[in-house]
Amino acid sequence: MKTRLIIPALSLVSTTFFMMLNSSCKKEEKINVNQLTGKWYQKSNAAPGAVDGSVSYTFDGAGNCVLKITDFIGSGNDTTINRTYVLSNDQTLITLYNEKKIYTEQYRIKKLTKSYMKWENESPNDGNVNVKEFMK
Repeated sequence: MKTRLIIPALSLVSTTFFMMLNSSCKKEEKINVNQLTGKWYQKSNAAPGAVDGSVSYTFDGAGNCVLKITDFIGSGNDTTINRTYVLSNDQTLITLYNEKKIYTEQYRIKKLTKSYMKWENESPNDGNVNVKEFMK
C-alpha cells in the first residue's frame, strides 16, 4: 500500500520540479522598436587594429533610414545612402528599401536594447547566417 502512495507522490514532485525549472528559464525578450530610433554603429568583424572605416544606420522612427559608410583612411570615399524601412506586424523583421522602393535587405531583429542591437539574416544561397551587431 505504501508503494502505491510513493510512486504518485514522486511523480507529482518531479512534475512540479520540472515545471518550475522550465518557467525559470529565460524567455525570449520582446523587441521594443521604440529603441530603434537613433544612430547605430555597426560593430566590425575585422581583426583588432584593422579598423579602416565605419558603418552607421540612423533610424528616424518614421520609416526613414540613412546608411553612412565612412572611410577613416581619408580617401574621401564616404558614402551616404537613403533607405526606407518597414517592420513586420510582430516588429521583429526589418526590411530595407532603396530610394526607388526596391527591396535591398531584410533582417530578423534578435535583440534590441537602448544601446545594443543584433540582426540575423539567413543567406538564401548557402544557408549561412549573416549577423550584424550594432552599438549606440
